[in-house]
Amino acid sequence: MKKLIIPATLFLAIAGVFLLTSSFQENTNHFFGITDNQEQSVSFSEPVEITEIKVIEGQYVDQSTVLLKAKRSELSAQQEQLNGQIEELNARQGETKAKLKAEISVLRAKKRAELLRVDAQISQLQSKRQFNNNLYKSITGDAPVRATSDPLQQEVQSLSHQKEAIASAIDAQINSFKIQLKASEQPIYVQKKQVTERLDEINRQAEELTIRADFTGRIGSINIKQGERIPSFQSVMTVHGLYPEYVKGYIHENVSNDVKIGQQVWVHSSYNNRGISVKGNVESLGSRIVEYPDRLKKNAAVRSWGREVNVRLKMNNPLLLGEKVQISFTSQRPNTAEAFFNPFGIKVESMIPGAVAGQIPSKKLEK
Repeated sequence: MKKLIIPATLFLAIAGVFLLTSSFQENTNHFFGITDNQEQSVSFSEPVEITEIKVIEGQYVDQSTVLLKAKRSELSAQQEQLNGQIEELNARQGETKAKLKAEISVLRAKKRAELLRVDAQISQLQSKRQFNNNLYKSITGDAPVRATSDPLQQEVQSLSHQKEAIASAIDAQINSFKIQLKASEQPIYVQKKQVTERLDEINRQAEELTIRADFTGRIGSINIKQGERIPSFQSVMTVHGLYPEYVKGYIHENVSNDVKIGQQVWVHSSYNNRGISVKGNVESLGSRIVEYPDRLKKNAAVRSWGREVNVRLKMNNPLLLGEKVQISFTSQRPNTAEAFFNPFGIKVESMIPGAVAGQIPSKKLEK
């Protein structure tokens, strides 16, 4: 009989391990996670000097509240240089325009003067011709017969043609200056556009040195002092949300779970047995297996792996930032021990009808 004890014990141990291992493959309707919230970490991609700090640690801030101001000395120098270039280009453009417009004005005045001079000559010839006609009529009593070879009339016609030629020549000069005026604006316009775009970029970078809160929250740590120069990408300040906005949960790789994106779940607080449960919705599911955070491991020395599940929480919930929570598919808080041993009991019940985990009914041995 004693010889059978060791084999029997070994058999039961192997069977127990098999049952426990199999139970881990059962479906579960809850898993664990850690609450988290929005965080704004302030840093700069270039070395800067902090000129003003507007807040203190722990202060409540609304969205868009100015947190601090900084400066980069090279930006101020570049702004002055580019503004000077724009002023120079405007001056050159104005000077060229003024010169060409002055030339056009001179030509227009010359045209008016030349045309008036020719008109005066034509008027004198017409007056002289009219005088001659009146004199002829007074002597002969008859109107003068128009001759095709009237020298005065021919001279008038010649002056008319001269007037048209003068106007055409001066108009051609005016049009030439107008073309030069339009052409002179193009290269300066292109240069000024390039400088203006560069100045806009510098102004944008300078505006980014005034840091505002991305959301309503509280100031976390402030790692610098006013007037201090800091290197690139050094953390300057953090802003935290007022309440947890989501939970990052983990489903063990050996556990089957039917969670789906968009599914409603309940998040149960595990801090001091407060009995708080908050509704949430599954926002995303991880596409790969990752290692568990140390806080969710049963043994920190044993590495555990699972799939990430992000759950979005409702606003203004009473959960604590960074607390460990349970996520389940029902509003009833899951019993961790019961959830752990329940699959084992089901497996035993399936193998030994009438048995309950922890209690195996006695049975008389038949002789």
